[in-house]
Amino acid sequence: MNPFENIATKVGFKNNITKQEHGLKCDKCGRTYDYYEFDNGQIVKDGCDCEMIELAKQRKADFDKHNRIAKANSIFKKSIINQGLAQCTFNNYQATNEELSRAKALCERYANNFSVDNKQSLLLQGTFGTGKSHLSMAMVKTVRAKGYSVLYMNVPQLISTIKGTYNNNTDITEQELNRIIGDVDLMVFDDFGINMNDFATSKMFELIESRVGKHNIYTTNLNAQELSKNKDMQRIFSRIMANTTLIKMNGEDYRMRGINL
Repeated sequence: MNPFENIATKVGFKNNITKQEHGLKCDKCGRTYDYYEFDNGQIVKDGCDCEMIELAKQRKADFDKHNRIAKANSIFKKSIINQGLAQCTFNNYQATNEELSRAKALCERYANNFSVDNKQSLLLQGTFGTGKSHLSMAMVKTVRAKGYSVLYMNVPQLISTIKGTYNNNTDITEQELNRIIGDVDLMVFDDFGINMNDFATSKMFELIESRVGKHNIYTTNLNAQELSKNKDMQRIFSRIMANTTLIKMNGEDYRMRGINL
């Protein structure tokens, strides 16, 4: 009786060996092993640890993925989102013209093909009430479902939050907020350019600078001229457009539908 059979007998291994080969060499690790096949379908390669190593790698990958998703969910809780966007999806977005239909298709393709290895950003620009925030939230949901870390920030509220970090009672510092924004897989800056005073312009330059070369989504009601009205805004706009696709979204304001003025 060989060593493996001896051990199997001692531990009460009840299944019968239906096939065995000895002195085989593993192509992966180069070790010599004995091959056993049992009547219950189980296969044992005594002397080769490749399967155990692969199993350990898979379990580690599963563990890392679980931790990554938990971290992503924790980060997303720090998002600043208009609660009206909570139910927004691609399915319930209603395009009212060809331009908006094209915008939806481009956004959906971006979300479905999202990969950290292919850095691309989007700028959704157009008139009020055409669903820029709706589509950006739909993209966020799709990307989050894949386990990526995502942060969604309404820019005017983000500026207020930054000011709030100067309070002693805050639970997050400006440095921590900046680090989170700089590190996430996908960053959404919603309503960019609204009421941008000197303080807001300075802070947004720092944040957008930290996101150059990463995945970003920007939404704005302003046109190119308004987004580059002075040198400071020109610097920000230049960085926004680095590796960024512009998606035009002009049309009827859905918030005003049915209202006669």
